[in-house]
Amino acid sequence: MKQIVHSFGDVTVLNGVNFHVQPGEVHALLGMNGAGKSTLMNILAGHLQATSGAIDIDGRSYTFSSPRDAKRAGIGHVVQEVDAALFPALSVYENVLAEQIVEQPNMLFSKMNKRAFVLQLLERVGLAHVSPDALVQTCSLHEKQLILLARVLSSSARYIILDEPTASLSEEETKRLFAMIEQLKAQGVSFIYISHKLHEVKRICDRMTILRDGTVVYEGDVSLPTEEIVRHMVGRQPETRNTFAREKSEETIFEVKQLYIPKTKTTVDLAVRRGEIVGIAGIVGAGKTELAESIIAHVNTTGERIVRGKKQTWTSPKDAIEAGVCLIPEERRKQGLFMNETVEKNLTVRLLSNISKWQWINKRRERTIATSLISSLHIRPSSPTALAKNLSGGNQQKVVIGKWLQTNSDVFLFDEPTKGIDVHAKEEVFSIIRSLAEEGKAIIYFTSEFQELLRIAHTIYVMVDGRFIKKIDAQEATYEQLVHDTTGGDMR
Repeated sequence: MKQIVHSFGDVTVLNGVNFHVQPGEVHALLGMNGAGKSTLMNILAGHLQATSGAIDIDGRSYTFSSPRDAKRAGIGHVVQEVDAALFPALSVYENVLAEQIVEQPNMLFSKMNKRAFVLQLLERVGLAHVSPDALVQTCSLHEKQLILLARVLSSSARYIILDEPTASLSEEETKRLFAMIEQLKAQGVSFIYISHKLHEVKRICDRMTILRDGTVVYEGDVSLPTEEIVRHMVGRQPETRNTFAREKSEETIFEVKQLYIPKTKTTVDLAVRRGEIVGIAGIVGAGKTELAESIIAHVNTTGERIVRGKKQTWTSPKDAIEAGVCLIPEERRKQGLFMNETVEKNLTVRLLSNISKWQWINKRRERTIATSLISSLHIRPSSPTALAKNLSGGNQQKVVIGKWLQTNSDVFLFDEPTKGIDVHAKEEVFSIIRSLAEEGKAIIYFTSEFQELLRIAHTIYVMVDGRFIKKIDAQEATYEQLVHDTTGGDMR
């Protein structure tokens, strides 16, 4: 990609970017949220057309006017938000072969041959246990990601964009993915690897390009020290943060007793005090999201929920919200935002009863609230009329959190809140959570990023296979201990 320039209106987001990938290499594309990574890759994948610049692939110049053009040129794109790229009501088989079905509806392959082809692809990506006839909507998040990768491989892509590919994968699944990348690399396939996990970049990538504010600030070997990589990304030395002052009340704000989690067929007990941040530590598949959904009655369940000493009976998330319990979900684009609506509408959607009269919305009041939240949360771009879909992952997450800040919520559930966001956006999310705790809110923080819990939590529950196997004071916990415990090290 040569001298790529792109603008959204009057805002230039790519300033003459040069990006080069060699055959058979894994090339990392790094940068903070908003640096221009997604825009650059959307141009390469045919979703956007550059304002100016050129794309050369294997010695031939291309101009992509659609994703179809890019696919025909050998570009594959495995997006981070996989639900946006899959058909949930169709089978795994139909999803893997979706492009062939559309492009060649009268394929000469017999159905038996096509099925064998799909089985081969599923085995190749480590999904041999998944039936081709299973509906995608019944698959887990990490299975959906691998199904999408199988689809890309079915089109013989030579340059594959992987956007945060391990964000929803366990360590074992990550190892399997990396082994497959190495295998394809040996066959001449190239990968563009977008990730905020720098240790993975050093582990799997050959070279890297770092973007900052739409400009390339580094291109070279991945052996650069991590501190230097971060400095290039943020433009200055990373700040050292003091450990969070872990003060909390003895008053219990929220409690669950013998809460049943249908998917894991287990029960849990959990209590959170005023101003306390309780961490739920578990690897992918431990049941963290399923617990969060059970707490807010997103699924039918049994057990007691007690808010501020009062026993609650909930049949839906609406009941939980009215009782002052809210969830910031893992899949923010699918479950947390109206992607085609403005930042303003997303921030005020929970406040309609406060800003409307006789079903008429007070636009001035709506704008005042949205502008205040945008300013206090440092949402960029700062325009209330910006569409949620055009924001970076970190800024989208701040909008998801922001819509609850002026409600009556006393209990905040954060499910993998830093997934797919950069180091500075993480610090801003941590700051918001700490502020909520200081206001006396009860926080439950679900994550597989154990270093985060050691920095922010008061108490940590270790979850394995839908059960709490240990409760630890965060000040006494270590990273090694959490890794050991969450992988079942203490289970007999």
